[in-house]
Parts: sequence; structure tokens; C-alpha cells
Amino acid sequence: MKITKTYLILLLGSIFLYSLNAQADGDLSLSLGVKLLGANWSGHNQNSDTDFSAGGTQFGLNAALQKGRFYTGLNLQSGEYTFDDNAPDQVSKSGSQSYSNVKIKHSEVDLIAGYFFWKHISLFLDIKGFGNQWDNNDYKLGFSGIGLGASGMWPLSKRWSLYGSFGFVPSGKLEANNEKIGSGSSAAIEFGSIFSFNASNRLTLGLKQQSRTYKFDSGDQQEHKMNGIFLGYSHLFLY
Repeated sequence: MKITKTYLILLLGSIFLYSLNAQADGDLSLSLGVKLLGANWSGHNQNSDTDFSAGGTQFGLNAALQKGRFYTGLNLQSGEYTFDDNAPDQVSKSGSQSYSNVKIKHSEVDLIAGYFFWKHISLFLDIKGFGNQWDNNDYKLGFSGIGLGASGMWPLSKRWSLYGSFGFVPSGKLEANNEKIGSGSSAAIEFGSIFSFNASNRLTLGLKQQSRTYKFDSGDQQEHKMNGIFLGYSHLFLY
């Protein structure tokens, strides 16, 4: 995911400069959080006409800066999935290879910038990257692209709120071992509840559904779905 690493450096630099300006204005909030996600990864290999499914756990870290209606953030997630039977095929320019009884390390990166155009609803841009690494050889598959989305939060009481978000990447780049081999698209929806212990500490519980379609230059295609439940904690610093 070379493209995501480049964007990461650029975004972190812009966040640093932005935070300096925001602190000068005295209107800045910084949120740092962790997330634990239990999910099922399933899908279909078109070339071998096989289905695959595996359960796993992902651990996530996130950071967000907000000034007024504008916000920007970074989300990182990583976890391992064990496919006892069929696994996603390994696709390259020369063809595809089927495997079973393998472990795949899955990682995700999201670089987000958004704006609350309405009181409780925002629109955002998302630079997204996925990475998969098989344990049986050196095969690595990466997906990256720029997406759009919307999110909202609705207070129910002093301590409880509901929130939801939807985002999609209409077209992204697929790479195998840093060589372009096709394109893809992705979409994700997330919703849940927030419990605020106080002004600085929050607990989140929710559901996440994610789908991806990979179209390879070889003519092969894969469908992926990740559905799971997550628990998160965040701490808010006000300046």
C-alpha cells in the first residue's frame, strides 16, 4: 500500500500544521481511541468457483482533530483470520492459485477529512487502504482508493447518543506484491451507540458491515464481506 503511506505522511504533516493554527485560535479538540472488532470474513472466488469464510479479531487505533464544524482523523486496524477450508485465491497477472488452511493478516487504513454541513450530519473524504498478507508464502494483496461518505450523531440524553456512518470507494487500485493487477470498489456502513461517562471519556458499541469487489486484469473477480461487532473507548482533550 505505497499510495497510503504517501498520503499518511502528507496528512500527518497537514494535521500538525492545522493543530498549531487551531491552538492559536483556542478552539481545538483531540480524540484518541482504541477499538476491538470481532468479525466474520466471507466471500466468493469467481475463477475457482469456491466460497470462503473465517472469523477473526481486529484491534484498532484512531485519532481525530476537530475545530468547529471541520474534522480530520486517522484510523488503523489490524487482525488475523484463519481459513480452515477455502481461502481467497491468490491472483497475479499470470493467473490465480487456490489455497486452504491458511492464515491471512488483514490491515486497514483510513485518512479522513470532513465537515458538518448540518448540526448533526457531516460529509467526508476518505483515503482508504486495505492490505492482506498470506502466511504460506510472500504473497501480499493491497487495495487503495479515495472515497466519499456521510456520518451523523443524534443525542438521546445527557449520556447516550446514536451514531452512524456510510462510505464508499467507487474505484481503487489493486496491487499484488506492489504490482498493479486490477481495480476494485468498497462500501461500508457502521452504526451504534455512544455512552459518555463525562465530557472527556466515551464508550462505543456498534455493528460494522463492509463489502468489497475486486476485478483483476486477468479476468478473475472476487467478492468480499466483513460483518462484525465492535467495542471502543475514546478520550477527548479540549484546548
